[in-house]
Amino acid sequence: MSSPKLHHYVPRFYLRRFADAEGRLWVWDRVVDRVYATSPSTIAAETKFYFHDEFAEQGHDPLTMEAQFASLEGAVSGLTGAWLDWIRAHEPGDALDISTDDRDRVGLFVALQFLRSADTRETIARFASRDSAPEPTVEEARKLHLHALWDEDLVASIASRLIDCTWVFAKNGSSTPLAASDNPVAFRTDDNRMWLKGAILSEGTYLVYPLAPDVIMYGYPTDGRYGTASVARFNNQISAVELTDGMVRSENTAQVFMASRHVVSVRPDFAWAKDFARTIGTDSYALPHS
Repeated sequence: MSSPKLHHYVPRFYLRRFADAEGRLWVWDRVVDRVYATSPSTIAAETKFYFHDEFAEQGHDPLTMEAQFASLEGAVSGLTGAWLDWIRAHEPGDALDISTDDRDRVGLFVALQFLRSADTRETIARFASRDSAPEPTVEEARKLHLHALWDEDLVASIASRLIDCTWVFAKNGSSTPLAASDNPVAFRTDDNRMWLKGAILSEGTYLVYPLAPDVIMYGYPTDGRYGTASVARFNNQISAVELTDGMVRSENTAQVFMASRHVVSVRPDFAWAKDFARTIGTDSYALPHS
């Protein structure tokens, strides 16, 4: 059997949740400003993205990382799929039964989803070229990224923060579907006014992660504005607040901000995404303060 060559940095099981009834994933390519329908297997992937040639040189399997991701994805796909079924069938205030092991798996998965993306690879390369250092080649950037993914302390620091968060799941009761992207794990400041690509371990910064067009997951840290007992008591619960159209549009701006290239949706309408994209880097758009 030949080794897989196209490696997804956003799992196909996740992207399939944002496909329409015919299995089509609607995509806005923000680089070339093109909207099209495709299969979830064709985006958020690159050839040999996790191929570790240093392992091959040492006589080990160069696809060890890809195999480990596949194993974790298999477990989390079934787990979060069951969560979605449960959340859709239950009421606000009901608490999902999440074991310690399941929380650890999902926390690790979300941390790795943030770290494994093409956007993170680009960020690492930019840091490597600061202070007038030459910009890394594509191959050098790939190796820097792989070394970061093998950094147990880095992965553990992000995973532990997410695992310790208060997890709240909100239903989307509006006519506007939640969107995703090729970099779907977003972080927001605790005043709700800024999305962040860096500083994700900063005090108060919380997780915003769409699980499907109709359900979103929040992770509120133990510090900052949300690090209180009054917030912690909602751990694992379905939020009492259903998302409105305006709230969904606000959360969807995260996917435009975070995306390397592709924003995805169950629908082909991306006018909202284009409108927000034009404001990135300006002060003409402010997220609502609450």
